[in-house]
Parts: sequence; C-alpha cells; structure tokens
Amino acid sequence: MLPRLENIIGYLSCPDDKGSLTCHATGMACSKCGRAFRVTDDGILDLLPREPAVPPANQEYALEYKRQFDRSLEAANAAKAWGTPDRFSQTWIRKRQRQQRAVLSLLVGSARPLGNQVLCDVSAGPGDYTLSYAPHFKWVFHCDLSVDALQYVIQRASRMRITNMILLHVDYFALPFCRSLDCVICFDTLIRGWDHETALLGQIRGALSDGGKALVDFHNWWHNPLRRLGLLPQNFAQNRSYTRRRAEELLRKVGIEEWRMEPFRQEFDPSSRWQTRLSSLVPATRLIYEFGSNQPIPRERVPGCLC
Repeated sequence: MLPRLENIIGYLSCPDDKGSLTCHATGMACSKCGRAFRVTDDGILDLLPREPAVPPANQEYALEYKRQFDRSLEAANAAKAWGTPDRFSQTWIRKRQRQQRAVLSLLVGSARPLGNQVLCDVSAGPGDYTLSYAPHFKWVFHCDLSVDALQYVIQRASRMRITNMILLHVDYFALPFCRSLDCVICFDTLIRGWDHETALLGQIRGALSDGGKALVDFHNWWHNPLRRLGLLPQNFAQNRSYTRRRAEELLRKVGIEEWRMEPFRQEFDPSSRWQTRLSSLVPATRLIYEFGSNQPIPRERVPGCLC
C-alpha cells in the first residue's frame, strides 16, 4: 500500500528540527540531525519526535497522550481503535457522513484540481475522511498518534485497494511537514482547551505550502448552551466548545487573520427541502473554518448564524 518513498519524501521533514529527509534501506533519515525513521513491514512511517511535545491540558488527557506516545507500533490492536463505525448507531454514522460530504464540497471548490493536490488529515482516527477522499487526491497522508487507529486503517485501506494513502505515526504538536502540503484537514480535535488548540493550529498553519489551505472545525457552544451551563446532563466530559468570537480569537492568536467560516448542522439532511429550511433556525453543530498559509482568504460572514 505504501507508495515509493522517493515519490513522497519531498513533502516530509524531520519532526524535531524540520530538516529535509533522505531515503535509505529501511526508511528515512534527517539530513540535519542524522536521526533515522523507520518504515514498518505493513507500511507505517514512524515519524514521532524524540520527546512528546504535548502542551498543558487537563491531566487525564496529558496522561493518555503520553501513554499513546510510548506505545510501540507492534502493540497495535485494530479491534480497539476509537471511532470505528461498528461502535456507533446508524444515526451517528449518517451524521458523520454528512460532514464528510460537506467538507468535500468545500475542497472541490479549490481552483486547482484535487487530483493534483496532496491532502493531509491530522488526527485522522479511523479514516472517515482519508479513506473516502483518497480517490480524489494525488496523495493522502493519514496522521495519528494512536497505533490502534493506524492498524485499523491499514486493514480497511487494504480491503478497499487504496494505493495512494500514506500512514504516519505522528505527534500532532510536532508534525513532520514544513510548508509542503496543499491541503490539511483536522476535525473533532480542537476540543481540549486554549493551549492545546493554539499549539495544534500553529502546526497546521506551518505545514501548508504557499497557496495551501486548511479546514478545521470547532464544536459550537451555542449548539446546546443548556448543557454548557450545566442545566442539562454534561455529555462532553472535560472537552471544550467555542462561540464564534472565541474560535476566531484562537485563529488570530496563531497569526491567522483571514478566513472563511461555514456553519455545519449535522442533524439535518441537506437533500431534504424542509429540513434545510428548518436548519436555518437552529445554531450550527460545528463551525468550519477555511484559512490559508500566508495568502488571504476573503472573509465571509454568514447571515443568520447563531454563533
């Protein structure tokens, strides 16, 4: 499943010092620090930094992140991967599929054909986006820290005969890219708090090539304010949701000044006329932002968005 290394190595860099990588017999090596990075027998590129770069967050999250960082790729168990479709209801799966289609429609709007572009999904999990988008792109990088998720995606990609997907074992606070990617997506991940979000957004922005773009989402605080205020049972644990104002403060914090925002309401089927009309009365479930590396994207204010 893994493409020839010489075809993709120009997109990658050392996660420690951003040095360029060269190919060798068993994987890659950094031209700056000399560190070697291996490729497993089943085709996963192990591109973790020397040490985890996790910023301050809640203690439970930090401990789990460190545990995942220390796990060997050989310890993977695909059956334990989080977010696999067999663990959720059909209603939940349909909601996820709606967001996949909505995001793809935003990607298709690019001036360049998708078949000439390289896509990277950061915190890609069970491959909801990468597996469905792979046929549209030249190469797709599937990035995750979870070895269980990576093994699960390998098995799915093999069954689907996908040959242009590259699986990377990464720490998303030290991504192995330096201004080399056409498109980066990151969904359902900016939920851990201010320090976590700004660190991750900075990495995403730094991975984009000139003219590249990123699509990220935030859970909308206004989607269910009664839960956020504690007036209904909390179902979001210690995770964070954001108003539009706070989400845009985060973007500015990492130097992103121009963006386009699209509200997404996952509960409604866009193919249904009456549901589309009803959805305009309900706060968005997610706030999806598109932004570029260093070239302005016209800001679009969406009328009637309750966020």
